[in-house]
Amino acid sequence: MVEKKRRPEAEAEASGVEPRTELLNGGGSGGGPRDDEPKKRRKGGGDGSEGGGKSGSIIDNAQSYELATRVGYQVVASPSKIQEMEKPMEPYHEVFLSFRGSDTHRDITDYLYHSLVDAGIRAYRDDEELRVGKDIGPELLQAIKQSKISIPIFSKQYAASKWCLMELVQMVECKEKWGQEIMPIFYDVEPSEVRKQTRTYGEAIQSHVNKQLYTNETIQNWKAALNKVGKLKGWELKERGKGEFTKEIVQKLLIELKKNYLAVTNCLVEMDDQVDQIMEKIGEQTTGTKIVGIYGMGGVGKTTLATILYNKLLADFDNCCFLSNIRETKIVSLQNQLISDVLRKECPSIKSINEGITEIKNRLSSKKVLLLLDDVDQNTQLEALVGTGECWFSRGSKVIITTRDKELLKVVDFQHELTEMDFGHSLQLFSRHAFGRDSPPAEYVSLSQKAVEICGHLPLALEIIGSLLHRNDINKWKNVLKKLETIPNEKVKNKLNISFEALETQEQEIFLDVCCFFVGFNVRIVTYMWDSCEFFPECSLEVLKQRSLIKIAKGNQLWVHDQLRDLGRVIVRERAREKQSRVWDHEEAIDVLETEEGRKNVEAIRLMFNHQFQDSIENGKSILSKLRFLQVDCVDSEETNGQHFPSTN
Repeated sequence: MVEKKRRPEAEAEASGVEPRTELLNGGGSGGGPRDDEPKKRRKGGGDGSEGGGKSGSIIDNAQSYELATRVGYQVVASPSKIQEMEKPMEPYHEVFLSFRGSDTHRDITDYLYHSLVDAGIRAYRDDEELRVGKDIGPELLQAIKQSKISIPIFSKQYAASKWCLMELVQMVECKEKWGQEIMPIFYDVEPSEVRKQTRTYGEAIQSHVNKQLYTNETIQNWKAALNKVGKLKGWELKERGKGEFTKEIVQKLLIELKKNYLAVTNCLVEMDDQVDQIMEKIGEQTTGTKIVGIYGMGGVGKTTLATILYNKLLADFDNCCFLSNIRETKIVSLQNQLISDVLRKECPSIKSINEGITEIKNRLSSKKVLLLLDDVDQNTQLEALVGTGECWFSRGSKVIITTRDKELLKVVDFQHELTEMDFGHSLQLFSRHAFGRDSPPAEYVSLSQKAVEICGHLPLALEIIGSLLHRNDINKWKNVLKKLETIPNEKVKNKLNISFEALETQEQEIFLDVCCFFVGFNVRIVTYMWDSCEFFPECSLEVLKQRSLIKIAKGNQLWVHDQLRDLGRVIVRERAREKQSRVWDHEEAIDVLETEEGRKNVEAIRLMFNHQFQDSIENGKSILSKLRFLQVDCVDSEETNGQHFPSTN
């Protein structure tokens, strides 16, 4: 019997794909139910009871809560309608293995599958011997569609299996429709045998014809798929050892699957010269370890520049890590992420900074690493992640640091100051967001020039204000600019606040939630709560994206610029004079629980699971009538052990 393995909730959130019960530590297996098997209801792991219950005691909410994503299971079209199916969403599997069980199940397939899992690659292994029915079932079809790379393992009896041939046809269709990759393995056959259907492959096809169970169209589709895939470049085992062979495949796949490229805005202006200048200092022509520091005021484009550099260097590195939002993240969590990303597997959780330093030195000292540290604001962060004397990584490593504080960059090899853009480039950037072109229409030229001056040539302000004015008439422009003129140039956040005030109430609520709690969260997870609160998340998120107030990063993660995040938190604190709706600081949270007024008004709160938290519950101070989100952090590592409980009322 094929074992279904559960995938941790945290990996499901990070992946951007709704959780299912397929994977653990990168692997999954099983063919799934066929058309004539009994249909079983699946849940995505976890022992919680069905969601329900009213908002009330923290403990009640926690006990009755079942993570919303655990009930989500994608509906798949009938196999007969695959031609009408839409393009697959975010890939759930990275590699789909297709093989003839009797030939290779306990041989090369087993070697390869476990090697992929050990390397942190999410692999789907199907067993064609366990199937019944005539068509590919929806689960298997979805697995092929939602894989980045398909690997058919051609063995002598592969073509004798109708299932293998049906899988191959679907792989070819996904390649031709959506560009998915096929990387074949020719195990004990020559590519020409597959391509031309000679020897065992010719015999297998003739056998299918003789059975008269399949239409001529089906047979021709199988032959065409064999011909197309047989022409592709792949791997041939020949006389090589299986250990060496699988190692080569895994290394190639890790390069092909480079999922570490970072998204960059398509409205870039005036970056090429600066990128070239830095690449001369740290690029591929430099063999030694190099650390570059990029500094400048908030909103000037440091993260964008660093991201471009990271992407340019990425092809030369197998070991990469991007640590974002460092200013807001616990050092121990950053150390855990660095080790896991470089080694490509989950590692035992680090409990202290000193333990993390020791682990990084011991486990990463032999690795050539590309590391981006974004928004560093303390020297202790650098000391805990890369060392401030001699870099802990192997020769040839590259480290990129962004910060607002030049003093933190005393030990780097090269410093680069990023200043505000000149007027011409500022107008170009503003125009791209306001009009979707490089220059304003004639009737908007003077107003656009005025807007650029008001924004102080800062990229963030140009993007936000340009997005706010997009598709508005001249009267709206004049009113907004008149309001912006009353705010001094140095008060950038106040200018950005104009865009916040232009939002509808539900859009404001979602923006404030993200700023206080949900940076880095999977947007699908949080959408369940917003939907139940009637914030209309689908429409509201679209407006926030159009206004450049939030972004959806890779893996469906919510992201806001740090200045916008700070702006949102300032707004919440100002509103707290009337009522405190959101509390993200542990100490403040305890104070809120101490007062009846605080307990009555709070809607979202982050608590530390310590004796103060337990005392509050024991003293009956856990009745939070308006609570819709609760995050409880463990004492040892706040960022990695938090539990999130959206309210179910």
